[in-house]
Amino acid sequence: GKKVIDGAFFLNDMISCGLMKSIGLMKERTWTDDDIVQDLRAMNKLLHDNFKEMSRWDLYENEILSGNLEFGILHTEKFFLQNCRLLEGSNGNFDLLKRLVVLVTSDDEDVASVACYDIGEFVRHYPNGRLIAKQLGARDAIMKLIEHDNMDLQRHALQCVSKMMVQNWESVK
Repeated sequence: GKKVIDGAFFLNDMISCGLMKSIGLMKERTWTDDDIVQDLRAMNKLLHDNFKEMSRWDLYENEILSGNLEFGILHTEKFFLQNCRLLEGSNGNFDLLKRLVVLVTSDDEDVASVACYDIGEFVRHYPNGRLIAKQLGARDAIMKLIEHDNMDLQRHALQCVSKMMVQNWESVK
C-alpha cells in the first residue's frame, strides 16, 4: 500500500538541512527497486509542497536552528533590511541572534562565515544593533577569527567587526 508521510515539523527540518537537493540528486540515479523510486518521488513532492508554504523567514529561522548555514537569498542585505527586526524573537530575547553568535565558533568555516555576515547585517540594519550584538558576546567571538587560517572566514570576520565599529557603513563602502 501507499505510505503516508506526515509531520510538517520534520519537513521544515529536512528542508533546512538541504534534503531537497539530496533527494533531487537521488531521483536522477537509476534504481532497480521501484519502491525506492516511488518513495523518492513522494518525498520530493512533499518537500516541494511544504517549501512553497514556508516564508523566507521560516526558512531562515530553520536554517539557523539547524546550524547548517549556506550563502544564498537568505543571507543578503535586502533580506536583512526586510527582516532584521524578526531577530528579536517573539519574546524579545534575541534567541536566533544568540544562536548566530554560537555558530561563529563552528568548526565548519563556511557556517562561521555566514554567521559573521548575518551578524554584520543585523548590526547595520537593526536600531542599536551594535550594542545588542556586543552584549551577546558577538564582537569578542568574531575578533578571534580575524587571524584565522581560512582567508574567506578572516574576511567575513573583519567585515563584521568593521560594521560593528563604524557608525555609517554606507559612507565606507
